[in-house]
Amino acid sequence: MKKWIDEHRELILLVFVLPLGKIMSIIAKIRYVLTSPKIAEHDNRVQRIQKQISQNSSSEKPMRTDRKGNETLETRSSDKSNSTIIKVKDLRRILSVDEEKGIVRIEPYVTIGELVAYLDKRGLELETAIEMKGATMGGLVLAIGMTTHSHVAGLMSDIVTCYDIVTANGELIHVTKDGAHADLFKVIPMSHGTLGIIVAMELRIKKAPKFVELVYRPFYNFEEFIAEHTRLLNKEEPVYYLEAQVFGKDKAVIIEGYPSEKKDLPINKINSWYKPFFFKHVESQLKMGKGSEYRELVPNAEFLMRHERSMCMTLGKILPTANAPWFRIPFGWLLPPFLPLLKMSRPREERERSMKEQVYQDIGFPQEKLKDVLTHLDEEFEIYPLLLYPCRVFDNGGLIRLPGNHGKKHEGKAESKLYFNLGIYGEPKAIRNGDKTYPTIAKVREVEQLICDMGGFLHTYVDIFSTEEEFEEMFDHSLWYEMREKYKVNNTFPTIYEKVKPEVNPFDLMDEAPV
Repeated sequence: MKKWIDEHRELILLVFVLPLGKIMSIIAKIRYVLTSPKIAEHDNRVQRIQKQISQNSSSEKPMRTDRKGNETLETRSSDKSNSTIIKVKDLRRILSVDEEKGIVRIEPYVTIGELVAYLDKRGLELETAIEMKGATMGGLVLAIGMTTHSHVAGLMSDIVTCYDIVTANGELIHVTKDGAHADLFKVIPMSHGTLGIIVAMELRIKKAPKFVELVYRPFYNFEEFIAEHTRLLNKEEPVYYLEAQVFGKDKAVIIEGYPSEKKDLPINKINSWYKPFFFKHVESQLKMGKGSEYRELVPNAEFLMRHERSMCMTLGKILPTANAPWFRIPFGWLLPPFLPLLKMSRPREERERSMKEQVYQDIGFPQEKLKDVLTHLDEEFEIYPLLLYPCRVFDNGGLIRLPGNHGKKHEGKAESKLYFNLGIYGEPKAIRNGDKTYPTIAKVREVEQLICDMGGFLHTYVDIFSTEEEFEEMFDHSLWYEMREKYKVNNTFPTIYEKVKPEVNPFDLMDEAPV
């Protein structure tokens, strides 16, 4: 039976998981609306959390939130059985919008999809936004959220102006860049809720355009692609949105985006259920030929959520049939899969197999290392397509430091550097060719070390195969340790590594005999 299930997993997903998931998602949405908490009761929710933390502050079990592992966008499903669970999932209201100040105030479990839709109706948008609807805002600012305007605005955490946090002793504090808790403000990004529980935050917003004008240009030469992407990234007046998708060593498409109110170009509603996935639409531009370009208008909110249906291109690997016209035209409305069901339908054996046979990584590295990284990934894995974003990384003295600054005391002046974010998802060529002995985990660890040596970092929603020591070499924990002591965290909250390491020990899998 197990062998039959493994061989027919795609059929099972198509026939059972997608339809059942759609039913479950509809029920979940109805329940979500019916149980929506009141904005006016925000203070009551905060006081409840303060009370919970105060009552359990002396517990030997570290505190974790009540969000289940199968509800997150992470590859792992965290085991919280030995934790004290704090109820926070009802912190999911947009509290206020101040257009004059350009600020939106929200609770942390508002999703990016909800917030983008809410602001879009008012002609507004965040300074930068991630393309996956289900990601919570708290998760995005507590980890490394970046997107195609990040080369200007920085990470998602860089547009936060303040946090309301309940500390390890149950105290509610207001944390701003220049306030009494300025050092804590620096180290909240990437801290994964290990310094306190966020109960509200404020983020910068701006006026939104009606459309984004997209310009697609194909490239058929590796060197030419690198040169042009580097030129665009370093322009005095930066391209507003910039993204590249790489489909082979000598096949790539650069996508420029500009806010627009035009009406004289084709309008493409890219998120319509019957349309090809966005990355397949981009790949089709390779047919144009050298020196060509194609322009179209995409509604602003649709552009911001352009990778949602394909689960940031990963659905093309999980369910290749999903993009076929015979499926998406009549059944595309079933997509994307209901993630909680998709993760629940994955047995432990499948999870272990995916770790041993698939690469699922998001990496950040200095822009000048693009050629080196792409060359290494092509030679070692030959996995395509790759998703490539530029990002400006600001060194504020927190967990993310620029090359050469790790361990040094921050002098107060923010430094910045252009980085690339690269997503790589799929089976290495050796595995695709039938070599089940290929040491995928060891090879991914090599990439992790390569990126660390460059002064780069990993995104933590993917599999982390680094040891705790290697992880702390990648992210500067100096100020984090100071804040753990200052705010008397002790063991009230887990460490960052405890929260991001896979639920399956990768080193045990490395020690197993090859199949």
